[in-house]
Formats: sequence, C-alpha cells, structure tokens
Amino acid sequence: MRKNFFKTFSWCLLLSIVLTSIFITFDHADRFIGTEDYFDSEEFKYSYNNFLDYLGLMELEVFDLENITINQSHIEDYRNRYGSLSDELSVIETEYNVRISEAQNFGNTAAIDALKAERDLKIDDIKKIFEDDVYVEEKIRAELNEDINSYLEQFGNDFYQFDYNVFSYELRNIETGETFSKGDVSENAAFSMTYNDKNGFLKLPLASNNTNIPLMIDLLLDGSSAMYEGKIIIPTSKTHLIPQYQSFYTERNITFSSIIIGVVILLIILFIFKLRKSWFKNGFMTHLFDKCPLEIWLLLFIFNAVVLTAFLTILMGFFNLFFYGNFQISLGILLSQIVVVFSLWFGIYQLVWIYEKVRDRNGLITKIKNSLIAKFMYTIQDAFAKTSVGIQVLLTLILIFVWGFLTTSIIQFSYYFDELVLMYVLFILFIGIPLLTFIFRKIGYLNRVFIATEHLVDGTLHDPVPEKGRSVIAKHAANLNKLRTGIKVSLSEQAKSERLKTELITNVSHDLRTPLTSIITYTDLLKNQELTEEERMEYVKILERKSNRLKILIEDLFEVSKMASGNLELHKQEVDLTQLLQQVLGEHQEQLEQSGLELRATIPETPVIANVDGQRWWRVLDNLIVNAMKYSIKGSRVYVSLKHDNGQAEFIIKNVTKYELGENINELLERFKRADKSRHTEGSGLGLAIAQSIVDLHGGLLKIELDGDLFKVTVQIATS
Repeated sequence: MRKNFFKTFSWCLLLSIVLTSIFITFDHADRFIGTEDYFDSEEFKYSYNNFLDYLGLMELEVFDLENITINQSHIEDYRNRYGSLSDELSVIETEYNVRISEAQNFGNTAAIDALKAERDLKIDDIKKIFEDDVYVEEKIRAELNEDINSYLEQFGNDFYQFDYNVFSYELRNIETGETFSKGDVSENAAFSMTYNDKNGFLKLPLASNNTNIPLMIDLLLDGSSAMYEGKIIIPTSKTHLIPQYQSFYTERNITFSSIIIGVVILLIILFIFKLRKSWFKNGFMTHLFDKCPLEIWLLLFIFNAVVLTAFLTILMGFFNLFFYGNFQISLGILLSQIVVVFSLWFGIYQLVWIYEKVRDRNGLITKIKNSLIAKFMYTIQDAFAKTSVGIQVLLTLILIFVWGFLTTSIIQFSYYFDELVLMYVLFILFIGIPLLTFIFRKIGYLNRVFIATEHLVDGTLHDPVPEKGRSVIAKHAANLNKLRTGIKVSLSEQAKSERLKTELITNVSHDLRTPLTSIITYTDLLKNQELTEEERMEYVKILERKSNRLKILIEDLFEVSKMASGNLELHKQEVDLTQLLQQVLGEHQEQLEQSGLELRATIPETPVIANVDGQRWWRVLDNLIVNAMKYSIKGSRVYVSLKHDNGQAEFIIKNVTKYELGENINELLERFKRADKSRHTEGSGLGLAIAQSIVDLHGGLLKIELDGDLFKVTVQIATS
C-alpha cells in the first residue's frame, strides 16, 4: 500500500509540473515567440505609443481653449443632458417645495427666504441656458477649462514618474521650425527611432489614441495635427531604469526552461514512468467511493476540479510575481504545488474508479440505482404507489404550509390590515378545523388498524376490523379481514390435516399389519410336520394371496406418494376413451356378475379421443369400477356413462353404497380413507386417492357427489 502511494504521489508530482509548464506556456510563450528583444515586443510598442501621446500633450502641443469651436450641436447637448426645460423646472420646484415646507414647519423664516432666493436663481439660470447660446458657450468653456486642468495635472504626474525619464529626443516642428529636445540623442542607444521624409514624419497630437481623456476634452480633437522630424532614443545607460526591460529577459528564460522541463517530464511519464491502474485499485479511496452515493462522488469530483483549477491559477500568479523579481513567494509556490499534487492524486483515483464502474456495467447500474436521486425518485414513487394517499398527503402539507404562512402574515401585518384577521378566522373555521379533524380521524383509524394487525399476529383478533369508506386504510382493513378469515381456514385445515395424519398412521399400520400377521401365522403353521399335503398347499395359497395383497398395498402407497410429489412421469398420446372404457368393463364383467351387481353402461358409438397416458387413465377407470363393486349393495345397479360435449369428455359412475358415508365425502379422496370404517372389506383405501392424483396430473377434474346412499363420481378431461 505504501509503495503504491509513493508511486502515485510521484507520478502526480511529475504531472503537476507538466500542467504548470503548460499553463506557463499558454500564459507567456506568445510574448517571446518571434520576438528577439524587449524593444520588439508588443509591451514596449504600447509603452512607446503612450510616451508619444504624453509627449504630444505635455511638451509639443498645448490645449488652446480660446480656439475651441463650440457649435450648436454642443450647445443643444449641454442644454438637454438633464432633460427638457419643463422637466428641469419641475424637478427644481419639487425639490425646493419640500425643503421650504420643512422650514415652514419649524417656523424658520430666514431659511424660507434663503431657499426661495436660491430656487429663483436656479430657475433663472436654467431659463437663461435654454434662451441664451452665448451664456451656454461660456459655461461649456468654463467646464472644459476645469476638466483640462484636472486631467493635465494627473496626466503629467503619471507621465513624469514613468516613461519620460528614460527617453531622449530632438524634434523640430516642420511648419513652425520650433525645436524641442531632451537629453543627448547621440548617445549609444538601446532603442532608436528616426523621423524624416524617408522614414515618415511624426504626426502629433496623437491624443485621440488615448482612451483616458475625458469626454469633454474630445472637443479639442478637431482632426488637425502637426508634423515633426527628428530622433527619439532610449540610451543604453538608462535601460536599467525600465523594470519591464529586466523582467522581459528573466521571464523569457524561465518560460523556455519551463517548456523544456515540461516536455522532458511528459516523455518520462508517457514512456518510462507510466501510470498503472493497479496503483489506484483496492485502496482506501476505492472503498470510500464504493460506499458513498454517486452524487457525493460527483460533488467531490467538481469540488476537486475547482480546487485544482484555482490553485493552478494561484500558482501562475505566484510565477508571475516570481518573473518580476519577487523571490519571497517561494513558500507560496511550494504550498500551491503540494495542493495541486494532492488534487491530481485524488482526481486520478476518481477517474480510475469511474472507469472501472463504466466497464462493469452491472456495477454502474447498481451504483445509479443506489444514488440519492434514484432513492428520492423511488421514495416519490412509493409515496404515490397509492395515488390517493400521495395526493392527500401533498394537499395536507400544502394547506399546513398556507396556514403557517397566513399565521406569520397575520402576526406581522394585522396592525395595518384588520381585514386579514377576519380572513384568518374564516380560514380557521372553514379549512383549518376541518383539516385537523380529518387528520386526527385518519390517524385514529390508522391506529385501530395497527392494533388489529398486532392482535392478528398474536392470534387474538376475534372480531373483524371495521371497514370505513373507500380509502387505502379501509382497503387495508378489508385485506386484514380476508387474512383473518384465511388464517381461520388455515387453522381449520391444519387441524384437519393433523387428524387425517393420525388416521393415516393408524390405517397404514392396520392395513399393513393385517396381511403381515396372516403371513406370520401361516408361516408358523407350515412348520408343523404333521400337516397333510392338502393343508400345506392351502396354507401356501393363503400366504401367496396375503403376500400379493401386501405387495399391491405397498406399490399403491409408493405410487400415490410419487403422484403427490409430482415425480410421476406421464407418457401422453392420443387414446380412444370409448375403447379404453369398454376394455375395463370387459375385464370386470365376470366379477360384477359374481358380486350380484347389475351394470348399466351408456357408451357412445363414436370414438372419444383425448391426449392422455393410456396406462394411467386405465388405472383411473379400473379403480373407480373396483371401488363401486366393493362398496355397492348386492343386487343393486351400477351406472357407467361416457359423454362428449364442448371439447370435454365426461365419465360418470353411480352406485348405491352399502355403508353410511356421512357428510364430509371429500375426505374419501384422502389416502387410506375408506367407506368401511371397520375395515372388514379388502382394499387399501388408496383407490380414489390414486385416481384423483392421476386426473390432476392430466389437468382434469374429479369430483364426488352424494345424494343419500347414491354415490356419484364424475371425471372430466379435455378431448383432442
């Protein structure tokens, strides 16, 4: 971990140097590329033009106030700069009426007279301005004189403090022949500019190029100018007096050095000391970003970008001061550089983390779903899952807010507006009190539902929950009542299941023990050596019969268990149910006659085709017919029919039962449930259960009906 931190920090340090170099390049390099020395720079050209402006105004040309032409346009501009005559008179009248009224309130007669006199003077002055052009011209010249004196005073101070001292010149006015000079132009010059007919004359004044001149002084600039010839130089001996001259070369050297260092370090981090994503994986920051919401990550990213940009800008400011010779800011440069390095380190961690999330699409989707905005949207969605509840809560909050706003307004403004108090009372009577009543009624009803839910969990909810209205709470109460009913039914079914389970264990034990006891008894009898051959063969037949019964019982038990668990595999095919029924009846014809039962069969002549497992469906029919033979009264009739109607095949078997079945006949479909409760007849009690399971697996329907002693079984299955 420490090794990776050292690598990442070192790489970010190198990158910060590259970024600093880039900033320095964009900020300073354009000043030096294509410029051989300071006197070729744009900076000097600007200073030189300023010098010419100042020279023209202060030395070579003077303002001639008397020769300034004031035209009618200037006069009209001066008159209307504060508005028309009526507007200005109205302003003066209004202003002095207020002041005179205040003086009258205090009974100050002297002040009243002075104010009236002052007002009249101003009115006369305004009227004269709008009537007398000569008077306006005098005012304009007086104002110009004041502006010129003020400007020249400030202008001269700035001029003499800066460029004027380093220049030497000798210039002659071509028109007047007058010569102006300062210093010795024959000195060794670092900069020299000659004006003549070959190179061009110096045209002055150039004051129109100076944007600092007051607007009124622009009246002086009538387009006229004077032409000069001569020479202007900066002696080499005075270059040290120009701060920009020294800083230019210092800044150029630092800029070019910075570019070289930046290029070298860039090559190093691109080809030698390359960035590895593994440095930034599985670190403390990665786990932190995994835990924080996406919006926090985004805010941190933006904040870090702002910090990085700000400190790079501060760093450039420090370097600018450094360029101009302020070497005391080295500590500021160092601290800013450290902040930039840590900001880069943090930013790269963020970029690597988001890159991995984008690559892992599922991870990004999960992060988006867990974001604060997504959670807020889910919250809104949940709040309006029941639209009526969301709207009611929203309207209630709005009304409460309005109530609070009105209360604050009443407290603040009731002293000034009595009507507000009346409106507030009406609001309380017709909105506030009904709203509170509605809220408390809903809360009370909700509490009752909560208490009922607790009782339902405890099993002590005996009475149904009141269902009031059509609200969501009322629907929830209705669902609780349904759940209460379902729990009661479930408990009843559970009790029934426990009872049937007990009976099942008892019946299974009895039905298995009976043949098993017979087998054990006759096995012991066979051990008797005195038995005759006939007796021995009779016992063997009995053992064989009991063994077969036990075998059938166990096979039926396994089969019904497989059907109940859904593990029985069906082999469906197109089967003629008519033919299948005829085969089953044919096999049991002799048994029916021996049992003294009379069969009445109604079978269609045309085939009834269904997609069933033929062997399993034969078992259904066989079990139902055998069940009828076992439990029908001797001498009674057994009715069997097969019908085909509306895509359904319907098999019905009816017989008169010899035992009283009771009312709960559906229990006969349970395993080991028999009509002969004394269990004297042969049978496993699984016949109907197996038939029910096979029909269910085929998607059919088996139902039992009882009318007195008439027992009826109906089986329905879809036909092809």
